Parts: sequence; structure tokens; C-alpha cells
Amino acid sequence: MPSYGFITEDGPVEEPRLREAVERSGADTTLITRFVRVERKYSVDYGYNYPPLVGFGFYRGYAAAWLGYYEPATVYPYDVFISETSLYDTAKNQLIWSGTVETQPESISKDISRYVDTVIQALKSKNLLAAG
Repeated sequence: MPSYGFITEDGPVEEPRLREAVERSGADTTLITRFVRVERKYSVDYGYNYPPLVGFGFYRGYAAAWLGYYEPATVYPYDVFISETSLYDTAKNQLIWSGTVETQPESISKDISRYVDTVIQALKSKNLLAAG
């Protein structure tokens, strides 16, 4: 169940307020996601050298080095968003599991859906969430 039904304030809340909200919800565990950082990465599409077809021989080999054309490499920057999701046992106030996920922004609805699917699959693989 989403926390916004129990914590309606914007921004951080004090620990007693958080504990009261968890108690009211009846949750035995909480899942907390936080944004960690953005990493700028680069993809490089390397250029090509297209030499013309030239016959054999010393001079023709030398002359061919000056012919043809070269396409320089193209660099494409992109951002990777890194978030961390942690599962806590609320009664013991103890971390059960934590994992990070890297996403490349496309659209908010697609990104959130993929993020949630990734976290659910990770929890299922560790037998921390019932399949179904």
C-alpha cells in the first residue's frame, strides 16, 4: 500500500511520525526507494575509412592512402539514473534487502513500470515476495 495515504505531508517527516504511520498501516515491512545519482555515460559510433579500390604496386598503394574518405567517430551522451530500493522489517527496525537499479529515462510511465517490475523480480528471486 502506498505511504501517501498515511503520510500526507510533503518532504521528510520525523521518525515518530513515520513509525506512527507504519503502525496505522499495519505493515510488517516497508519498501523505501531513494534516488542515488545520475551518471553521464557515452556511446561511441566509430567512423569508417572507405579507401578506393586500387591495383597493386608501390605507387598505387601510396596514392591510395590519399584517396577515399573518412567518417569521424560520433559521440552520443546519455544519462543513467541510479536508485536504491530497501526492504525493512518494521518490527525489528532491520534491513532485510537492498538493491540498486539503473534506468535510462524515456518516459515517466515506462520508467516507473520497468523499475517496479525489476524490483519485484529481484524480491521474488530472493524469496522475499510471494509469486503471484
